[in-house]
Amino acid sequence: MAQQSDDKVTVLFMLAVMAFAIVLVDDRWVRVGLGLLPALMLAQRALQGSGVGAKSAPRVGAADRRHDAEVRRYIDQLLKHFREFYTMCHLMAQGTLDPAEAKDLAAGLERRLNALLAEVTDAARKQAEEARG
Repeated sequence: MAQQSDDKVTVLFMLAVMAFAIVLVDDRWVRVGLGLLPALMLAQRALQGSGVGAKSAPRVGAADRRHDAEVRRYIDQLLKHFREFYTMCHLMAQGTLDPAEAKDLAAGLERRLNALLAEVTDAARKQAEEARG
């Protein structure tokens, strides 16, 4: 609880410095410097997380991600579907793709996503059953 209170005090202090810099300082470069420093510190604090409550999950880099082949395959398929959807939207916005065709493509994409969801759910259920028994 003390960490959360310290965080609030720090954020309020930084906001006060920014307000002081913006409202009361006449020199443009001093105002920019005094406003930019707390803004950057607030952004850094937000990106790092405050760590309040339960232990914060560590940030996971690309090299540290799960190497579970099955999960990776599902993620790759999902990303492929997202790319198809965005391409379809882009083509429709450009007028290259007819709205009726886009609607058909979206329906097919929805069916494939539902099938992928069912496959993921079945695999998770099967894995949970194996872990129990």
